[in-house]
Amino acid sequence: MTRLRALALAVVVAALVVGAVVWGRHDDSARPRREEAAPEPVARVAPRLDGRVLDTIGVASVNAWLVLGEPGARADWDRVTSNPEIDLIGWQEASSEAWAGLYPRYRARGWETWHRAGADGPEALAVSWRRRVFTLVDAGYVRAHDASPPGASDAPFPVKWVLQVSLRHRASGMLVTVLNTHVNHTVETGHGWEKNLNAVMARRHYRLLTRMLDEAPGDVVMSTGDYNWDYADDTEYHPRGGIGQTVDRRNQSSYEALGLDGVEATLRTRWIDYVWLADRSVRRPDGRGVAQFARHRSLNGFRSDHRPLLAVIRLYATS
Repeated sequence: MTRLRALALAVVVAALVVGAVVWGRHDDSARPRREEAAPEPVARVAPRLDGRVLDTIGVASVNAWLVLGEPGARADWDRVTSNPEIDLIGWQEASSEAWAGLYPRYRARGWETWHRAGADGPEALAVSWRRRVFTLVDAGYVRAHDASPPGASDAPFPVKWVLQVSLRHRASGMLVTVLNTHVNHTVETGHGWEKNLNAVMARRHYRLLTRMLDEAPGDVVMSTGDYNWDYADDTEYHPRGGIGQTVDRRNQSSYEALGLDGVEATLRTRWIDYVWLADRSVRRPDGRGVAQFARHRSLNGFRSDHRPLLAVIRLYATS
């Protein structure tokens, strides 16, 4: 083979190789790519509505978990009261000696707490607030229902209450009333109601709360609490008489206003801790109402078995 022919053959071979490589690249690019992981959902922030925003307040619903000892209770007290976003706290399971023995110490840190000890009242409920943000106007409570009689339930429950605390918001002069409560456990199956006494009493409890949200005094009326009803299941199955058809039908939860994206479940896989605004308080585009859910999230790092839910609320001028 002459040198010239050899060179020509080499050129042909090289061209074939390049063509194969180019063809191979085209073939690879035509294949479907492996689907990329979806980004983590980010909690929604509601756009401001028309009108002058007077202030924003952070409202947290916190289950103190009755079984926590003093170190765990103190760690949770420290964590929630040191959060600069939080101005108002609705506590549940606040009847433990560890919890109750600690709250006076936070007065020196700028917090005040309304809590009534004793078996003849709502010992398991409390409300705390920053003194630089609120002053106390009034406090009281309503009995939601009696305890389960012996042997009447496989999941016995105590007397249940709704605690009502009215506060004056210093910056705006508005009256802010919070209803704090803790509904029975073992009341829903995910698709609907349990067939037990707990569920019967929970339905009564939800109806009472709805009436109180309608009737309680205040420019802003809200509710915090452990409602033992999963919001995600409720919105999927819409069980008759569930929380969506009673409380949410007449009022607005932060879940309804902002959705669940970016908000971890508050108890394992369930969203059962709530912050509500009474319907008459909710700010609307036509200028009615004074309060708007701006953002919300659940909080990690607590010793409690619940993640607290924090809702940040905008307060608007009335004119």
